[in-house]
Amino acid sequence: MGKIIGLVVGVTLLGMLFAGSFLGAFHQPEPHGVPVAVVAPGEQVAQLQAGIDQRKEGAFALSEYTTADVARAALLDREVDAVLVPQEGKLIVASAGGRTGATVITSAFQAAAQAQGRPLQVEDAAPLPPGDSGGISGMFYVLALVLPGIALAVLMFQVAPGLGLGGRLGVLVAGSLVAGTGNAWLADTVFGALPGRFGWLVLVSSGISLAIGLVVAGLRKLLGVPGVGVAALLFIPIGLPASGGPLGARYIPEWYAAIGQFLPIGPAAEAVRNTVFFDGAALWTPVGVLTLWALLGLVLLALPGRRPQPTVVAPRTPVAV
Repeated sequence: MGKIIGLVVGVTLLGMLFAGSFLGAFHQPEPHGVPVAVVAPGEQVAQLQAGIDQRKEGAFALSEYTTADVARAALLDREVDAVLVPQEGKLIVASAGGRTGATVITSAFQAAAQAQGRPLQVEDAAPLPPGDSGGISGMFYVLALVLPGIALAVLMFQVAPGLGLGGRLGVLVAGSLVAGTGNAWLADTVFGALPGRFGWLVLVSSGISLAIGLVVAGLRKLLGVPGVGVAALLFIPIGLPASGGPLGARYIPEWYAAIGQFLPIGPAAEAVRNTVFFDGAALWTPVGVLTLWALLGLVLLALPGRRPQPTVVAPRTPVAV
């Protein structure tokens, strides 16, 4: 009876971990420190910042830019999330960088313009494709890369437990390449959700699955089956909401977003987004984080594994004849 009670309590706590993590991150999204380029003199930018802060302090961080072309380049290079050109009454967003963010930014600055009796034209410099008009496919696509990475590492130890380091690396690389290619084909060719960069999407997708697979395999070798559970909990109920999910990291609690930038899920989503919609801009940071995780997994996989416990055989009692 005690084991049954423990099982029920454990399952309940696991469900509460998922609910608490996801709901805690997404239940009340608010912007914080969203970078916006303003094409105006410094004094005007300071006045606009003061006006924005009166509505919601700390929500937006305005910075001065000299020309609209320079500011637009910063937007497409992922340095800012929007561009405001007050003299032209124009706001430039990039919904491919985050549909929620573009909507929040548009609403905030349109409200400010209406309060001053000024019209505000909105331009989308990097729109979402028709195959993903809601802007949510990218995060679920990353999840579809994480799960094969976990499964590949787990099944490898069950199907071929005697493989050495080289054999395991070969399986992980080949499996990740196949999974990345299949998912990229679906996302690009079949559904048109992440279109136009098939080759690069295959490369990034395979790298994401490989990084996850290496970490899970390393933990599996070091800790045994519990290591898989540790990795799964870290990557899915913690890593996914800490990445900001479809909202983006700037719209969840700051402390949670700070954790998410060091876990692989958020950088993986950023790498996919920047590869497909922004011509590979700002890839160094997300790819660097994923590379560090892959190296960690490789080191763990190269370490000596857990030694099997010797089986104690009870001495046989001679039977009198």
